[in-house]
Amino acid sequence: MQPNSASGFGLELRKRPDEDGTSPSSTKEVKKSLSHYSLLLAPGILGGILAHVVYPPLDEGPIVAVGLSVLLFPLALYLRSIWRDRLQADARKLRKACVYSGLILSTFALIVLMNGFLDESPRSRVIAVVLGKTSHTSGGSTDYTLTVASWRPRRTSEDLQVSSFDFQRAVVGRTVRIEMHKGFFNLPWSGNISPE
Repeated sequence: MQPNSASGFGLELRKRPDEDGTSPSSTKEVKKSLSHYSLLLAPGILGGILAHVVYPPLDEGPIVAVGLSVLLFPLALYLRSIWRDRLQADARKLRKACVYSGLILSTFALIVLMNGFLDESPRSRVIAVVLGKTSHTSGGSTDYTLTVASWRPRRTSEDLQVSSFDFQRAVVGRTVRIEMHKGFFNLPWSGNISPE
């Protein structure tokens, strides 16, 4: 209330911050800022793909599961904020989620890369029977997987990523020779895989 010269009292109406004309542009700026912050996830994603190709971990299932969870966490928060119409209010939280997720993904990728790069343990060769072959096409590229009988205790099979050439040469029921590495951080990874 403000004094009015005529009656002694007056009423001043003000718009709420979310009702003024800057709200749509502010939301646009928040989305733009968040899209920039989401680029922080790229080094971890690219590093993870590189690590998977160069030093493929034998037990990649848990690593991939954790990596995907970390990657999808900021996206889940973003969708939740949009659904609750709180994108501007949650902007700082979403930026932090992108930063932390990017750091965790990059750390994971660095650990897998260093596990192979610093590994100086003697390599061993394992012979395993091929149990199955699968190929999966996604985004124009095809992944080739051989399922082989496991040589490790308490496991029945192992899934190995191979090239299309080795995939064609491998025969179910026959054996493949696998070059195994212990890993600097004791995360075993596979090297060359040769069908016999």
